[in-house]
Amino acid sequence: MSVSTYEPSALGRHDPVDVLSRVPLFAGLEPPLVARLAQAAHVARAPRGTRLFAQGDQARGLHVLLEGQVGLFAKVEDDGEDTLVEILDAGEAFIAAAVLTGKPYLMTGSALTPIRVLEVPRQALLDDLRASPDLALVMLGSLARHYRTLVQEIKDLKLTSASQRLARYLLGLTPRRRGAVIVRLPHNKGLIAARVGVRPETLSRAFAQLRAVGVVVDAHNVAIADLVTLAAYCHDGREVV
Repeated sequence: MSVSTYEPSALGRHDPVDVLSRVPLFAGLEPPLVARLAQAAHVARAPRGTRLFAQGDQARGLHVLLEGQVGLFAKVEDDGEDTLVEILDAGEAFIAAAVLTGKPYLMTGSALTPIRVLEVPRQALLDDLRASPDLALVMLGSLARHYRTLVQEIKDLKLTSASQRLARYLLGLTPRRRGAVIVRLPHNKGLIAARVGVRPETLSRAFAQLRAVGVVVDAHNVAIADLVTLAAYCHDGREVV
């Protein structure tokens, strides 16, 4: 992971209110409130591999991903190996808890693809939160959704097998829910293994086990014979031998 960092720049030719109003997190807020947030907001583009912030840094602002994907990595020791904890897609905010509490980041944020990211400085966000119950409810909803996501991931790690977690990951790569489909793996298998919560060699075995339910992998392309069958397997509770 690159140690290069990015510097946010002014919104420039982009209309700041338009940029913020298109972010799902702020959708539905009154235009004057969006305008106040926009006055302090910055947008930056960064290439793949750019580090947005490091584990242990003080949170300087709320990040909202506008384009691309960001990985959140964590490690136990300073010289330990980074492990992928979460992959964020466009429209998602991160890491709100650190921003609101003023605590250091528990994870490192790094661009997995070229990205465009918006940053609202912490103090400006706190000022608007104190003045606007609507914005406070929006942030509370965002934290609640993230909490539920973390609970679901803990349940998955505790209650499902590696191949079931991989199956659920594959289902998340397509909006379709029925029929056959071919999906393309968006990351290398090392990142996918970390996201599923297994070692790379275990990921290979999990792919092999999924052949029994109609999943065939060819390099970065994965053919799924029947999405309904794969979805049922995610909740089966048993490995296919």
